[in-house]
Amino acid sequence: MAMNTIPMAPANEFYEIRAIPSKGYGCFALKQLLRGTRILADSPLLSVSVGDYMLSDIEAAFAALTTDEQSLYFTLHSGHGQDAKLWPSRIHETVEPQERRRIQEQHDARTGDTATLISIFQTNCMEKDRGAGVFPHAARFNHCCNPNACFSWNAKIEKETIHVMNDVAAGEEIVLSYCDMIHDKPLRTWELKHYGFVCDCRACVEDEDDETTYAHLSAVRRFRLNELERETRLLRGARLEEGASQEDFVTKLVQMAALHQMEGDFTARLPALFLDIALVCEFKGDFKMAEVAAARAVHAKKDCQGADFPDYDKYANVLHRIKDKLHVVQKNKA
Repeated sequence: MAMNTIPMAPANEFYEIRAIPSKGYGCFALKQLLRGTRILADSPLLSVSVGDYMLSDIEAAFAALTTDEQSLYFTLHSGHGQDAKLWPSRIHETVEPQERRRIQEQHDARTGDTATLISIFQTNCMEKDRGAGVFPHAARFNHCCNPNACFSWNAKIEKETIHVMNDVAAGEEIVLSYCDMIHDKPLRTWELKHYGFVCDCRACVEDEDDETTYAHLSAVRRFRLNELERETRLLRGARLEEGASQEDFVTKLVQMAALHQMEGDFTARLPALFLDIALVCEFKGDFKMAEVAAARAVHAKKDCQGADFPDYDKYANVLHRIKDKLHVVQKNKA
C-alpha cells in the first residue's frame, strides 16, 4: 500500500478502516453485525476476462482506467519484495511457452523490488465470472483462516459482495479467508505464501498436536471434511440420485454440514450441502425432512450470498416444490 495513502472505507454504517500496528490496515465493525448482514457490494476497479492472466491482459485493462482510477489502483497492497530463494528456481522444460511466460511474469512481480501492475493484481484479485477482478474496497479486508465474513462475485448485480457469516462484535476486525476453508495448514501456508505473508490466526499458530487447542480441533474437522468430500463429490450434482441409493450417503452429507458449521464455515458450500440433503430426502419420499433441509438451504444461501444471487431462485423453487408435495401427502392422510 502506498506509504502516503490512508485508505478510507466507502460511506456505510457497518465498518471503518483502522491502522493496525505492524500490519497495515484492517476493517473493523462499527456495531454488532449479525450473520447474513451484507456489509459491502463493490464494483470492480479493474478486471480481466481470463483466469490465467498475462501482464498484457492487466496492462490493457489498466490503460482503460481514468487517471484517478489508476492512482487508486496503486494504493492497494502489493506482495512484492519476496525472497526469490523461497520459490522454485526454474520452470520445467515441458511447460508450454505461454505458460512459462505467465509463470515468469508472476514470479518476477512477487520477487521484484517495487509494486507493479501484476504484483498488485495477484495480491488483490478475486474470481469474477471466468476471470478475475480487483475490487478497491473488498481488497481492504485482511485474511484469517477462521474468518467471520465471506465474499462472492454476484453476476446478477455485477458486484463483489461481503456478508457476515459469524456474528461480529462492535470493534472487532472483519476478516475473510483467502483460502478454501477445508484446506489443511500446509496447503494454506503455501497458498498464503503467494500473498507474501504468514498467517498468525489460531488455526495456524497453535500446536495442532495439542488436543486442547483450537488448532487441533480445526485440523481434525478439516481432515474429516476432506475425507467426506472425496467420498461424496462424484455422487453429487448430476449423479445425486445414484448417491441417494447408497445407504450412508445422506449421513455423510449431514456430517459435512455439521462439520462446516462447527468450523464456522457458512460459505456457499453449506447451503449447497443442505440443498443436496433436501433433494435426496425428496427422492426417498421423506418430504418432511426434505422441507427442513430445503429451508435451511434457502436461509444459509441468503445469509452468505443474498436473495439477489443468480441461483438463489433455484433454492427457493426446490423449497416451494417440496412444500407442495408435503402438503399433498398431509392432505391425503387427513
